[in-house]
Amino acid sequence: MPQNDPAMEALKKDPQAAKLLSDPAGLQALLSAPETQKLMELLNRSAGASLQTAAQAAAKGKPQDLMGLLNQVMQSPEGAQAVEGIQKKTKQ
Repeated sequence: MPQNDPAMEALKKDPQAAKLLSDPAGLQALLSAPETQKLMELLNRSAGASLQTAAQAAAKGKPQDLMGLLNQVMQSPEGAQAVEGIQKKTKQ
């Protein structure tokens, strides 16, 4: 029997994440949104190669490094604005 991914199970328990996961078109729209693209650009610029390592660790249930990078980016006006835009889109 295949074992469930703990990260995916945690996402399914979060109402907003579960809603996004059940709406592939909405998820694709969020991923291609300018705010999301800006946030990814800022994360890549700030973290470089360590972003991929942090994302892989987060997918395995250890989000601390990724959250640290995100918090660092959110200290800039650009990062805060991108995250705010993403939050608004996910509440629609």
